[in-house]
Amino acid sequence: MRASKVCDAPIHDLQFFHDMVDYRSIDKQVAEAVLSKLENHRWYLTEETVPFVLFSKHPAVTDSTKHDIAAKLLVTPIPEHFVWESLFFAKSEETVL
Repeated sequence: MRASKVCDAPIHDLQFFHDMVDYRSIDKQVAEAVLSKLENHRWYLTEETVPFVLFSKHPAVTDSTKHDIAAKLLVTPIPEHFVWESLFFAKSEETVL
């Protein structure tokens, strides 16, 4: 796998996954072992990191794809754990000045 940029890592991983699915017709045992291990490397594909693909210049990520992703982001409700204040301000009775 190759990922010189964070925004391209999911694309390279997805391509490798598809390659291994295709490889099952050649050597099912090896392909299944690799696919099993790939499951351990999907931890970073979270709601917070996937939008980085919008910065990708990879040919597989077309402007149309980026537009579709951005449009979806605009209509997706913000999860409670994404609320800006909850990231930076402690919920405490005590105020520190």
